[in-house]
Amino acid sequence: MSSKKHHNGLGKGLAALISDDIHFDENGGLEEAQSESSSHQDGQLIVELPIGKIRPNRDQPRKHFDQRALEELAASIKEHGVLQPLVVKQEQGAYTIIAGERRWRAATLAGMDTVPVVVKDMSDREVVEIALIENVQREDLNPIEEAMAFEQLAKHYNLTQGEIGIRIGKSRAAVTNVMRLLKLPDSVRKMVLNNQLSGGHARALLGLDDAETMADLAQKAIERNWSVREMEDQVRRLKKPRPQKEKKPKDPYLVDVEDQLRNHLGTSVTLTPKNKKGSGKITIDYSSTNELNRILDLLK
Repeated sequence: MSSKKHHNGLGKGLAALISDDIHFDENGGLEEAQSESSSHQDGQLIVELPIGKIRPNRDQPRKHFDQRALEELAASIKEHGVLQPLVVKQEQGAYTIIAGERRWRAATLAGMDTVPVVVKDMSDREVVEIALIENVQREDLNPIEEAMAFEQLAKHYNLTQGEIGIRIGKSRAAVTNVMRLLKLPDSVRKMVLNNQLSGGHARALLGLDDAETMADLAQKAIERNWSVREMEDQVRRLKKPRPQKEKKPKDPYLVDVEDQLRNHLGTSVTLTPKNKKGSGKITIDYSSTNELNRILDLLK
């Protein structure tokens, strides 16, 4: 067992969720500190549980597990066993995973009958926080998965973005930037979830206002294999206002004729040229039938 120490970047709130005899190891896993004074403290023993009695956490932030990586871990488990225990919570006759779902999935693939676990008594919110912390520190979460997990903590447990940051060891600004990804259209979020589009590409798209334009540009980025820089350039190009055509000043002769007609008819008159040959149209404004009849009399 490794000596007890806190994992780098650990949120300040974690100490309130896991007592001192459980901590993160060098690889971000959780293990029990087997010192003479604490190995039985609070009944936190590492025990072997039948793998069939363990179930994944429905609120697990991580939704996608790479099958090839799981198979590689399963091969290692067949040879060496599960070296780091899972952390579980007992409820309704079964055990829900708090941390270690990837190890549980790999152990299942490896055909293991039992796995080592540490049983903890935690609230639903604490379970979500621990699962999020473990995944964030391992950098296992997809950007959209991370954003959805932050949103869950904010909506279901009334945590502010600053409080979420404290718990996972990130700044409030970092949490805000991640959660902004949820403003993307569903189609683009799906591209990020499927690892077709990176978080950097997705953040660049947030510079646009139109959902359809975002989706179109995201699809082009995938098809043309754009880098994040290329995506940013495309967004800037779309945001750049198109130069307006300069209005040509009206021919002074037409302006003079407009003034003469306006004075003669007593109403607004506009001359609109159509082409260089001198053709065009005359627009005479009138506000009532009586005024129209008056203008007609003047034109006779």
